[in-house]
Amino acid sequence: MTECSITKEVDDMLKKFDKNNDGTITFDEAVKRLRENGCKDPLRAASSMFISLDKDKNGVIELKEIHGHKADVAAKKLQKAINNMCNNFLKDYDTNSDGRISWEEACDYVNKNNPDAIAPLMIVENFFGELDKDNDKFITKREIREYYSRNGVLPSQ
Repeated sequence: MTECSITKEVDDMLKKFDKNNDGTITFDEAVKRLRENGCKDPLRAASSMFISLDKDKNGVIELKEIHGHKADVAAKKLQKAINNMCNNFLKDYDTNSDGRISWEEACDYVNKNNPDAIAPLMIVENFFGELDKDNDKFITKREIREYYSRNGVLPSQ
């Protein structure tokens, strides 16, 4: 094992590190297990684990702390995915690169990419109705982010 990772599944982590099966991981248990797995610097890796996971600084990593860390990591990944989606969305529509989509840019996009659309204006009206919550005829990155968050839209993986 060349690299020590602290982002393992919760159950696996407890099974692997919790030698006395008390539902917690002590620093010594972590060092021992990391050493057994061939980690080159188990003290440093265990220290990194405890800095990241032992939130109450009581010297043991508890199940709730591992779950909390996983939730934090998942939230950060979600936020990054939403930001990427917003940037890609703007890249497609924001032709003047001002960081927002105007009514005209949306109309141009619909007309260019849907030349056979029966009601292009209706498409833009629905689009703005969903996203332009302040009704200023501009869609901002904040509004796109709120839309994705509100509707639970996630990128496919």
